[in-house]
Amino acid sequence: MKYHHLGKTSLIVSELCFGTLTISPLQANLPAHEGKNILEYAFDQGINFFDTADLYGSYKFFKKIAISKKQKMVIASKSYAVDYDSMMKDIEIGLKAIQRDYFDIFKLHEQESLLTLKGHQGALDALIDAKKNGKIKAVGISTHSVSLVKSLLLRPEIEIIHPLFNYAGHGYLHGTVEEMEGYLHNLCLAGKGIYVMKPFGGGRLSFDFLKAFYYVKNYPYKHSIAVGMKTKEEVKVNVALMEGTFTDEMTPMLRLKEKKLFYKKELCAECYSCMDACSSKLIQVGPEGGIVIDHESCILCGYCLYRCPHLALRLL
Repeated sequence: MKYHHLGKTSLIVSELCFGTLTISPLQANLPAHEGKNILEYAFDQGINFFDTADLYGSYKFFKKIAISKKQKMVIASKSYAVDYDSMMKDIEIGLKAIQRDYFDIFKLHEQESLLTLKGHQGALDALIDAKKNGKIKAVGISTHSVSLVKSLLLRPEIEIIHPLFNYAGHGYLHGTVEEMEGYLHNLCLAGKGIYVMKPFGGGRLSFDFLKAFYYVKNYPYKHSIAVGMKTKEEVKVNVALMEGTFTDEMTPMLRLKEKKLFYKKELCAECYSCMDACSSKLIQVGPEGGIVIDHESCILCGYCLYRCPHLALRLL
């Protein structure tokens, strides 16, 4: 496993990052001990970089990892908090949950535009102060927006960029694949830390996984790739892909199947909270009530599941 400095920060990360969304209650919903075991297995395979969020419900997997091992992990988290106090609260909740004194990276979650970023200025100020106070080591944002990525070149307080990145441009907002490649190139050369997410388009590109993986791996202007993994076999395959030891005989270990967001209208209370959760605006009010989902564009992130109080949505 290779390791890189994450931009101009002091953080040194494995070129493969473990995305914990897939093992969280929003997707595989693994018991705490199983999730913990997979994270430790990944660490033993050379992965030292882990991405989580309070929204995912995945803090519990870190809680019982030995402090000696957890201190060697680079742990990134994120929050949808808008104001200063809410962001500070989310950081403290997270630190208590993972039982550590600091996060290596804390981000504004899923920023859509410069206007959205402006509306989160209070939360961004909290991240800057949390860094001064030693609660976090680096400030970042996650985004699906190509145009926002472009604008971050002039935002020195934002050190880490966590953008959507795949060869099909699946899930991209406000721009093209070629534009995203160019803007990340500029940010990387300017010293920003870049770790990309969803190389398989949230599962959409899984059946073409070699093309999807190598497109991202071979793109030079990034420091790490966040990949969701839910079994030790998937960890083993992704490590092999990154280290160049993958063979075709390993493919069955991935248990590839196309996922889909399922909706059961009978359980829907028509609160439409799921619509607010979808930054890509792919969930709309149905012509006869309930909702309709743009399945062709859905990136299967699962965020809408968290907001549905009546279990009308499932990711299967």
